[in-house]
Amino acid sequence: MSRFAVVTGASTGLGRCIALELAGRGINTLLTALPGEGLENVCQACRDAGTESYGFEFDITDKAALLDFAGRVNENYDVFILVNNAGVGGSKRYGDASMKYVDTIIQVNVAATALMTHELLPNLKKNAGSYILNISSMAGIIPTGYKTVYPASKAFIRHFSLGMREELKPDGISVSFAVLGPMPTKAEIISRINRQGFIGKALSVSPERVAKACVDGLFRKKRVIVPGVMNALSFHLVKLVPEYLRGILMSRSVRKHEL
Repeated sequence: MSRFAVVTGASTGLGRCIALELAGRGINTLLTALPGEGLENVCQACRDAGTESYGFEFDITDKAALLDFAGRVNENYDVFILVNNAGVGGSKRYGDASMKYVDTIIQVNVAATALMTHELLPNLKKNAGSYILNISSMAGIIPTGYKTVYPASKAFIRHFSLGMREELKPDGISVSFAVLGPMPTKAEIISRINRQGFIGKALSVSPERVAKACVDGLFRKKRVIVPGVMNALSFHLVKLVPEYLRGILMSRSVRKHEL
């Protein structure tokens, strides 16, 4: 029976690039995205690479829909890779943000990652040498005002991944997490990178390069994957700065460039 990789948030950006990277390596894919985002085009591109690819359109914040998807996957497919890529962020003063804005970040970045992993875990355990990749961010190591919930959600991804990595070692499942810097995937992100000047552009890495680095790191069973030389350097240097100072500096930067 064929084995598959599940990739969430696969219609655009990094998710799309990861799906195509996997297909280019001969790996079959089960892809998820919101309805109306052109997911079938990505599936067809994966099929054109000579692999099987099936799309599932649903709102990942809908718990019933997520459980239905996981149930169908467990019943019909053998899964040996799970990429929890779906994510959402933004910059707002917390007091000005709507409850929906706050809840969506928590449901997509935190709850969906934890629940999808939980529900597909029996399937992954059945397939020897399985892999889980969770997508985090440099923001996860820098408490930041005016983003607030997003960095906290990415800090969760880090701790969740490290804990699961230890817990799943006896089952032969490798868990990695990727720490990403800025990626020019949407017009608003490109605009923000440009406003940040030299630093923003130096840290920016294309989603195609990030996808390759993530899949390479996944199969090398790396604990932490940091795509891009400058991002890797920043990842190590930023940890030398006291946490309170990181928060002050980054919050000022967000207030200046993103509000």
